[in-house]
Amino acid sequence: MSLYKHFRRQLVQIKFRKIALKKFREWLKTRYPSLSLLNAEWETSFANWDDVVPLTTAEAQAKGNYAGWMDHRTFMEEVFANALQVAAETVKQEDPGSRPSISGTQVPGPSNAINWYRIDQIVDYLQPYSDGDQDDLHRTMRPGLILTGFTGYQDHGKVLRHQLWHRLFHGHTGASLFWHYTALNADLTLTEQGRDLGETINEFRNEGLALLLRGAERENCGIAVHYSLLSVRGQWITDGRIAPHEVSNGNSTSPHLKRFHQNRSAWLQALDDAGYQYDLLTTEQIDAGKLANYRVLILPDSIALSDSEADAMRKFVQNGGLLLSDVETGLMNGHARWQAAGRLDDVLGVQRLQVRSASDDLPVAKLRVALSNGPAEFEVHPADPSLRNTTGQPGAAAGLASGGAGGTLFLIDNRFGSGRSITLNFWMSDYERQRKSGAQAGRLALLRDYFLLAGVRPVADLRKASGDPISCSEVVAYRKGVAKYLAILPEPDCADAGMVTLNLPSPAYVYDLRAHRPMGRVARVNGRLVPGEPLLYGILPAPLGRLSVSLAGPSKASAQVKAGDT
Repeated sequence: MSLYKHFRRQLVQIKFRKIALKKFREWLKTRYPSLSLLNAEWETSFANWDDVVPLTTAEAQAKGNYAGWMDHRTFMEEVFANALQVAAETVKQEDPGSRPSISGTQVPGPSNAINWYRIDQIVDYLQPYSDGDQDDLHRTMRPGLILTGFTGYQDHGKVLRHQLWHRLFHGHTGASLFWHYTALNADLTLTEQGRDLGETINEFRNEGLALLLRGAERENCGIAVHYSLLSVRGQWITDGRIAPHEVSNGNSTSPHLKRFHQNRSAWLQALDDAGYQYDLLTTEQIDAGKLANYRVLILPDSIALSDSEADAMRKFVQNGGLLLSDVETGLMNGHARWQAAGRLDDVLGVQRLQVRSASDDLPVAKLRVALSNGPAEFEVHPADPSLRNTTGQPGAAAGLASGGAGGTLFLIDNRFGSGRSITLNFWMSDYERQRKSGAQAGRLALLRDYFLLAGVRPVADLRKASGDPISCSEVVAYRKGVAKYLAILPEPDCADAGMVTLNLPSPAYVYDLRAHRPMGRVARVNGRLVPGEPLLYGILPAPLGRLSVSLAGPSKASAQVKAGDT
């Protein structure tokens, strides 16, 4: 590079840095009414607003007060979203009626400025990936957003079929194929992947199943799971490091953030396994009052809580809600500044003797918990052996006695106002390992018992031939007028495969939608689960009767109609 080009690049960078700093300072003024309040939060001594500069990662970690770093990360999320807004408006201006889209989507991380709640309100069409819990994220951030997730790659058979069905039940209306080389042979015949794609999409489109679900309301059991980007950044800055070209979700550079992501995904997997449906709930949605629509709130390692979030959660429990949390809840505020005590410790009825949880290498503890249907046994990794109860009760009432090992309290139940909170002093991040060994039943029984406290029941009563509840199949229900649709989707290697029984609360007219078979007016339905493929039922209060179709117009004699056509 010539000396001229080098200095020109430096001048451009200086110019944009000045513009960005000016905008950042203007943004800070909307968050801090006075410079003295900012100085107090950041522990700085800026003399005027023009002196304010954010902290680098190294500076924030050395200082131990992360607010000057955190605020800049939050600001950059808004900058990125605003840039997409300009691009989307330009597209619509140049091509009225078009749908601005993003191809491929990334998991929100501390440095990539991805905030899907903001972005989903800007674009009209996404071709997403499913990693980072994105299927649940996009369907709850903006219901009705057009989604056609990327599929193909190396997948085929039951893995591919499961992915397609799972996405259909999470709001996708199509699929984006990568790429034709894996779907087509050299002689243009279909590969195994191509045949699997064709057969599954045929059911969606030509047999009308996708159209049947379009416009249907996906039922929720009354459960919300906190989706905290403040905690993503708050976890990363505690031990994260800057690595060349690392702008992904941050897992590779921060053990704490990696555990955070594993923990949240494990909670969602456990809810699916236990037969419950839920929504993800962001800071923005909580600020908009959405929390009042739910009966249960789960906080999966929500280490950073804003003032408005903490207030809304306290009122939620006070007004009768059930709060489930683990051990690091609210140790930071919304600026990632450490708090003297957890922001919801009074709601949880606990006291903390240390700021952070313990390391992940503590010995496993075996718990035996008395539940309403009998005792449950399971193993856990202790999170904070020093956690103590104040108003909370270890071994709480309603048959929810908890075990302990070495003086560690693992379950703390606290009454607060008209509601209650349950603190789980262990991580869910090892849940996937438990699933593989078939040892997850105890935790699922624990969750079912807790939800029963709040009057929350699974989507449906489904039993295996043994009489046990299913444990690795997602159950999704929809309402559309008087009709109810129920899908039971086992994972590709799920032990639920085989005969299952659906017990209805009262007799209804049931239709097997994939087999095109009416099953009559029944209170019990038997079906066979096939790995990676769903049972799909229509449930109605009255029989459909017969349907006849006739073509109008002079060309009716020669016209042909295919199922799925308009």
